[in-house]
Amino acid sequence: MQEKLEFKKKRDFSQIINDTFLFLRQNLKPLLKIYFIFCGLFVLAGMLSALMYQYKTINLVNGGSPASAFNFSRMFGLEYFLVIVFALVSYASVTVAILSYITLYVQKGNQIPSTDEVWAYYKFYFLRVFGSSLLLSLMLGVATLFCLVPGFYLFPFVAIMMPIMVIENGTLGYSFGRSFKLIKDNFWTTFGTIMIVWIIVYAGMSLITLPTTILSMVGLFTKNNPSMSLTFTAISTVLQYLCQAFTVIPIITVSLCYFSLAEDKERTGLMEKISQFGNLEKPIDHRPEEY
Repeated sequence: MQEKLEFKKKRDFSQIINDTFLFLRQNLKPLLKIYFIFCGLFVLAGMLSALMYQYKTINLVNGGSPASAFNFSRMFGLEYFLVIVFALVSYASVTVAILSYITLYVQKGNQIPSTDEVWAYYKFYFLRVFGSSLLLSLMLGVATLFCLVPGFYLFPFVAIMMPIMVIENGTLGYSFGRSFKLIKDNFWTTFGTIMIVWIIVYAGMSLITLPTTILSMVGLFTKNNPSMSLTFTAISTVLQYLCQAFTVIPIITVSLCYFSLAEDKERTGLMEKISQFGNLEKPIDHRPEEY
């Protein structure tokens, strides 16, 4: 039997990526269970909103009416804003759920936590992470809008803030300062690792939805009377939302980055191992977080 992955250790670029997929393989069923229990409702709501938005858009495009400011504004109605809202809520939900799972997994000595244990963490941290993610997304958006460089520069710091909030029970201000402290002297490794994993995830999601997207575009550009296929567009939308389960992967990567950076700076995992020398059995910590 393969030994369970240890989070509290220093890793390089390749080790973080390899261990991301190792942890995913070792915990695939419980991670998917947590994902669908805590995020399934938001994903479904977002999917229905997106389908309604696509239906409205296709009717406007296929209606053949000339473009106008009125028709353009109709494309950005209630459905469009619901899609954005549920997208934000869904990502905050999966972030909190998976980070709660990992936090408990580490605390319990690499044992799979129960749904009730994850729920206790989830309901405590969800609003904090959701509110913080709104502010941080706005900050990244403004930084990227005025100049791409600040947006890319802040990206790894913002990513590491989420594990700090859940694992260390940090506030927004504490997590912001803590992320800069941890990433200092390790910026490019952290940035590159997270970026590569997101590229892999987006490539996988795009590959799944590519066939229906191509078929939909073929109907739009090859017919004498161009029109969008409602069927192919709906299938593509459903697949896109089902593929959101892939977002579990970069969250695992960010968690491994956090533990690697913390171990590099503070050696907490090494000190724990030294303190356990002579113990016949590793104690399992069932206590709640204390700070």
